[in-house]
Amino acid sequence: MRAGTIIVIIFVLVAAAVVGVSQFLQNQPPAEFTVVVNPLAEDWLRDAVARFNDSQPVVNATQRIRFNVTVMDDIAIWQNTPNFTLENHPAAWLASSGASVTYAERFDPLIPSLARTPLVWGGYTSRVDVATDEGAMPFDWQAVQQVADAEAWSSAGGPRNWQFLKLAFPKADMNMSGLAVLFSGTATYAENGDISGGATRDGAFRNWMAPMIDAVPNFQTLGTDPAAAMTRGPSTAEMALLPESQWLNNLRGLIDEGGDSFIFSYPAYQFELDFPLARWRSPASEIEPLAVQALADWLAQPEQQNRAVAHGLRPPTSEPDETASLFAAAAPYGIVLEPAGSTPVQAPSRTEAAALLQWFTNTAR
Repeated sequence: MRAGTIIVIIFVLVAAAVVGVSQFLQNQPPAEFTVVVNPLAEDWLRDAVARFNDSQPVVNATQRIRFNVTVMDDIAIWQNTPNFTLENHPAAWLASSGASVTYAERFDPLIPSLARTPLVWGGYTSRVDVATDEGAMPFDWQAVQQVADAEAWSSAGGPRNWQFLKLAFPKADMNMSGLAVLFSGTATYAENGDISGGATRDGAFRNWMAPMIDAVPNFQTLGTDPAAAMTRGPSTAEMALLPESQWLNNLRGLIDEGGDSFIFSYPAYQFELDFPLARWRSPASEIEPLAVQALADWLAQPEQQNRAVAHGLRPPTSEPDETASLFAAAAPYGIVLEPAGSTPVQAPSRTEAAALLQWFTNTAR
């Protein structure tokens, strides 16, 4: 047999083998896994996972995989509310904070950050002008606390018909972003980014913070996205400390409300949400960690990172560029591409965080 004929036969056999393997993989049902995500990153992750699944991913050369998305706040996970077991658990978790992964203990960090969003003060300009004495002091905790402590706007120099301060932030015992707000408040009062060593238990701090918790009209009405609730106008809430991404995704409703402009400001003590990806510590199969790694590699790709920015999240190690539409639209109101001057706040121990949440639960209406 001629050499050329042998080569042709080998080529045909290899091609047939490739087609056979491809057909085998297509006919094989994928192994399904769950990734749980904090609501702040839900829209981005659903988009990214849908694209990942459409790519027909394969691990271990022969096993197709598929991910399903479940939404759950960090607080529920690290306080062990869901009944996760060896047989019934999410393979991966996109938490809102690295502190949550540390607190949860049952997950191991895989990627320290896939996105970021800082806390940002937002408020209707008329109210912010009164609280800050027309800009004589920063739009930050101290200005807001003085109005909350005065109770009535008229006692703080505002019109009587504004009645009482209506403040907003996520309910801390149900939302990690709400706990982040408490961390920022603790650091502001302590004038220290390190809030370990009892700062969260300080009675003077709690007395200082309590009027601001009392100033929230109704945590249930505000829901998990107070910025969306504030699009109904200052009668719902006048000022809030929220994740930047929530402000960005609700900006049009805030500035179209009419009659009053809006302004943003970054707190001096910043607890930034950094969205780490973690994996379940005790995988149920050899395929599970391979599947999680494949998803992690996908989410870290520049294309998926750019899509995160389109959903109002910042890249993990850089800042959005000037073409990022949500950030550009919010720039006239105080959102900046490179926030500077804030002191990073370090999360306290799980025990201290849990004690702070218990106090909050007892204080909040």
